[in-house]
Amino acid sequence: MSSVQERVHALIAEQLRVPLDQITSEAHLIDDLNADSLDLVDLTIAIEEEFSSEDGELEVTEGDAEKLGTVQDVMDFLAQHGIA
Repeated sequence: MSSVQERVHALIAEQLRVPLDQITSEAHLIDDLNADSLDLVDLTIAIEEEFSSEDGELEVTEGDAEKLGTVQDVMDFLAQHGIA
């Protein structure tokens, strides 16, 4: 099984249609990876689908989504929800 970081990087690359090598912890979703508001909505849905499990459904609230500025923010959000 891939690490959470590998899964997040692959998911962001796929959703934002950017090369995997551009995905770094410091990369800003809007400024560096050129995400627009629709991309961010799609990304939050993809995160929920990827990281929900039989044990529980992951929900990214609107307030949470507003805090996801960088790739590291996504990793931190997942860690706060017990996904590490």
